[in-house]
Amino acid sequence: MQTSEGGGEGGINKEEIITQIADDIQTKTLPEMFDEYNIRKSFDVPSPTQVVLLQELERMNGLIGKMHSSITDLKRALNGEIGMSQDLDILGNSFFNGFLPPMWAKLAPQTLKNLVNWISHFERRYR
Repeated sequence: MQTSEGGGEGGINKEEIITQIADDIQTKTLPEMFDEYNIRKSFDVPSPTQVVLLQELERMNGLIGKMHSSITDLKRALNGEIGMSQDLDILGNSFFNGFLPPMWAKLAPQTLKNLVNWISHFERRYR
């Protein structure tokens, strides 16, 4: 069995790969949260379409918030600032193996996409 210590010439270890993926998602992918309050306020009496829009914005903000907080906590755990919980370990392993983390999948529309394809879909859906 191999440890995550690396030890090979010029290679990077598992934690460095996970940190790099987390940084990429956090800096390149994670958008700002929608201003639900002002958007909701701009509708006098929302139409059914606007109600659906507001529901989608609420779900999207929940997902963005979870993504941001979980990535921040994972990076802190990898740096030894906080303890590595089971959820954070699963998040790191999902990043390393290219899978959509279960904690994000619970808040997103059901999919069988891998992490890279899901991120692309997430970005398009946000726009």
